[in-house]
Amino acid sequence: MDEVGSALNMHANPALYADRRTARFINVTGNALVLGSSQNPDHVDKESLNRLSAELVVRRSGGGAVFLSPNGQLWVDIAIPKGDKHFSADVGESFEVIGRLFLQALSVLGIGDLEMHTGRLLGGELAKRICFAGLGPGEITFEGAKVVGISQRRTSLGSVFQCTVYVKYPFDEMQELIQGERLAALRRGYALGLAEISQKLAEFESPLVISGLRERLLEALAHLS
Repeated sequence: MDEVGSALNMHANPALYADRRTARFINVTGNALVLGSSQNPDHVDKESLNRLSAELVVRRSGGGAVFLSPNGQLWVDIAIPKGDKHFSADVGESFEVIGRLFLQALSVLGIGDLEMHTGRLLGGELAKRICFAGLGPGEITFEGAKVVGISQRRTSLGSVFQCTVYVKYPFDEMQELIQGERLAALRRGYALGLAEISQKLAEFESPLVISGLRERLLEALAHLS
């Protein structure tokens, strides 16, 4: 299903469809900085939020901050209900189910040299502040740079995975918004978007890149047996 709205409204009930296998594709209508459930909003530069006309949202799943913009990324919430053969009580294994879906979808788009992380969480304290500065189970990288970010919310009905894939990673916005982090000292390539790793996709407008990944992901979900 497809939904359009503000990041705040779209995060209001992430477990709405947790009782069935569902892919909920969301396009935000304005800029937003979305923090993980344990993050402190005081670490955000409020003047930069105003300059970017960005709302501040705290989601109910964990992980670090992400910046969202209209047609800047593919955002999809994938629900795997309890009772589904792909639901796993092991948190790490459940992330890998979603990671394999993205590996399949991205490979069909013609993107190679991708890897799925299967180990422990990497990135230390910085990863707790900025989602794409860390690496967790099931997340996808290209030459070491993170391409697919995944957070998970578990409920009594099942798991909902909030997934983000950028067209171009918003490095400048993140550097401006998150206080107390020396992002300028980090290599710009700690995260990448699809248009930055595929010359073919770089030739298309952002909505077409997002639409292409959406269709390939739906195909992968349909064949998830």
